[in-house]
Amino acid sequence: MKVLALSSSYEPLGVITWEKAVTLVFLNKANIVEEYDAYIKSPSIKLKIPAVIAFKNNKKTWHKQSIRFSRKNVWVRDEGLCQYCVKKVSLSTFTIDHIVPKKDGGKTVWENVVVSCYSCNQRKGEKSLKEINFKLFKVPKKPNKLPYIQEINSEYYGLNNIPECWKFYLERI
Repeated sequence: MKVLALSSSYEPLGVITWEKAVTLVFLNKANIVEEYDAYIKSPSIKLKIPAVIAFKNNKKTWHKQSIRFSRKNVWVRDEGLCQYCVKKVSLSTFTIDHIVPKKDGGKTVWENVVVSCYSCNQRKGEKSLKEINFKLFKVPKKPNKLPYIQEINSEYYGLNNIPECWKFYLERI
């Protein structure tokens, strides 16, 4: 079972194992916010498995930290949609396209890369958008935060199958 980890200001930080969550609670570094109906049992203790925890006195402001540039984060930013044909592409099959091709000095930065399906990427090749007459679905920019609910859905639970008790904390973003 996975546990949603929140900052002390109740912003989603990510997903951890229930073992890590229990350790953090026993080390007095986090509080249990929500629990599953399942139990952890030992000869001397019985407690509900945490579903959501919140760190205590977390001085870091997570939403102000820079989002790490990665293939997965580009996919999350673009919501898994090809930015040319708007077709849904999976995390395992999408390609990254450079809007300004590398041969023309285009860099691998947030503002110059987009999610592309294999077909659109092959058609565009090393051409500019004008040459191929492609239009972007939305202009890419560096995100200041990522839509956690989509990342958590795709990575841990599949579409629309996250635990009910997580939704309140994820949909507030």
